[in-house]
Amino acid sequence: MTSVQVLSEPLELPCGAVMPNRLVKAPMEQVLGKFLGGKPNAELLRLYAAWAAARWGMIITGNVGVDRRYIGLMFDIVFPDPGKAAQQAAYREAFVRWARVCKGQAADDATEAVPASAGTRPLAIVQIVHCGRQSTRGAGRPPWVPAVAPSAVPMRTDGKQTLSDKLLFGTPKALTTDEVHDVIARFVRGAVFCAETGFDGIELHAAHGYLLSSFLSPLTNQRTDAYGGSAENRFRIVREIVEQTRERVPKSFAIGVKLNSSDYVQGGLTEEDALQNVRWLAESGQVDFVEVSGGTYEKPAMFAEADAPKQSARSHRREGFFASFAKRVHQVLPAGSKMRIIVTGGFRSRAGMAQAVRDDAIDGIGLGRPAALNPALPVQVLDAQIPDEDERASAPDWKVPPPPACMPKIPLVGAGWGSLWHSAQLHRTAYGERTAPDISLLHFLRGLKVFRD
Repeated sequence: MTSVQVLSEPLELPCGAVMPNRLVKAPMEQVLGKFLGGKPNAELLRLYAAWAAARWGMIITGNVGVDRRYIGLMFDIVFPDPGKAAQQAAYREAFVRWARVCKGQAADDATEAVPASAGTRPLAIVQIVHCGRQSTRGAGRPPWVPAVAPSAVPMRTDGKQTLSDKLLFGTPKALTTDEVHDVIARFVRGAVFCAETGFDGIELHAAHGYLLSSFLSPLTNQRTDAYGGSAENRFRIVREIVEQTRERVPKSFAIGVKLNSSDYVQGGLTEEDALQNVRWLAESGQVDFVEVSGGTYEKPAMFAEADAPKQSARSHRREGFFASFAKRVHQVLPAGSKMRIIVTGGFRSRAGMAQAVRDDAIDGIGLGRPAALNPALPVQVLDAQIPDEDERASAPDWKVPPPPACMPKIPLVGAGWGSLWHSAQLHRTAYGERTAPDISLLHFLRGLKVFRD
């Protein structure tokens, strides 16, 4: 089979939903919400309409916070607050419009969408998250209110707690058992809200050091109750969210989980820990896909894509930062498991993507930053008239410019600048402009909705 044929093959999830091809628009930081968290808006819909028109097999949204007090940046999309009827109604309408756009419909088109089982449109998946100890001061919580985490372990972005860590994050408060149960309820409530507003599924963000990820890590989870200690107890919060969600959503609703292959920090989650977590998810029979990534804000391996060298179509060098881990995953899955494995990070060329599907048994190819630079990338990658060697069959070869001189020279900020630069590209698409390699921080700042909704 040619590379185009490999990537164009449909993929059925255990719930019956079908991806029309193997390309997944991976989650990214959009920074398009209202200041201190808000509902989907016109600019966000314009961005997702561009992706939906581009023939992605699956579109996974950026973070949607289950608790507006603990969001990553000040402009995230969030779920409505419990008990606020007027807000619930306004958010419900906005999420319905967002789901339609992700599926390739007009936001106002109230006709029934093509079923997810048809395999003729993108699957619309919402990534839901609680940022935990990585929520920044003043983003959703007042600066004097601590973040929350499994244990009171502070952020250490440079191997130790730096002044910037203290200023940005502070030391988190350990959640009580009742508060853990509240977190679980918020995730389940968010998933049900997505099902009710027309999305095809959700992805629990249990990677990159966010709250669920920090429960899985022995470094950040030092609890001695039912949610800490053994690997099985550390996994309990994810298992309970999955179980309770599956009880309350239709069988056709997809449930995915984003997991780290490793935290890449001493004492953190290892590959063996991660393999066990994947095995438990598969054994539950309740999860449709796992998206594999890696790293945390303290060791941002997931941001290394910006510096990855472009691979030519004829190169024998392997693409995909976490492809080797994904191959190990398939070796430990229970016999007969149909849970799908998506890998995000490091894929650049059509040939490299197809090689990963053929050789590493990767089911879906997650593309984050390439999707920011070229929202219509699948149109070119899946075009058999374009040769593998043609640069149009690869992600744009743009280099992130150096961060502004005013930004501190620390690993988190350096990696974060690359993320903000790509968010600025998303802003251009959201405002009806073409992406470009020479944009500056001003393009990012002008898109922030400080005083608008």
